[in-house]
Amino acid sequence: MARVIHVRVRGVAGADRARLQNRFGELISGREWRDQLPWLADAGSTDLFGQLFFEHAAAADRRDEARRTDLSAAGFIRVAGDETDALALVFVLRDLSERFACRVGIRDPDNPIAKLRLVDLVNGRLADRRALESILVRRPIFKRMRDGNRIEMYPPRALGSAFGTIDGADGERRAWSFLVHGMRDSRPSFLEAEAEAMRMWRGLRFLE
Repeated sequence: MARVIHVRVRGVAGADRARLQNRFGELISGREWRDQLPWLADAGSTDLFGQLFFEHAAAADRRDEARRTDLSAAGFIRVAGDETDALALVFVLRDLSERFACRVGIRDPDNPIAKLRLVDLVNGRLADRRALESILVRRPIFKRMRDGNRIEMYPPRALGSAFGTIDGADGERRAWSFLVHGMRDSRPSFLEAEAEAMRMWRGLRFLE
């Protein structure tokens, strides 16, 4: 069943907002999304829907006295049938939060895991300074392909997994492993691991 993930970005310097949008576009264009592309509207949006959406989000922000921060961008994505889409969005937003020293709120009310229904990132880390990976699942994530096959993605803290990150090899424990047709490898981040897994999968299909 499809679910909607809501995004709010706060505290980006005005001079950096175009750079943030460019970086966001670069990251989301680097992978295939099963249902729809994520997007962010801001004060500079030129399309009518983006303008109205951002104005509505900003007005709602002003009504909430608990939020006295600058709303820099807002958006949402519908996720249907691929948990890796939701994960990819979170890691894209973590990159923005780190790179632009901003705050990102991710609200995913229908996430089956309670602790992932509301994630707040400050400078790329959770509010208590822990790494994002510390609250992610520790089981394999299956990326289901359109032909019925699947790619297995192993988080860095996977329990009892022969494909987990070797202790000491990755101080932040951000590296992900993957399994494609019995072949395994790992990369320093989820987005890099997924991209390499997809390259391998396409290459193997070409050889069939």
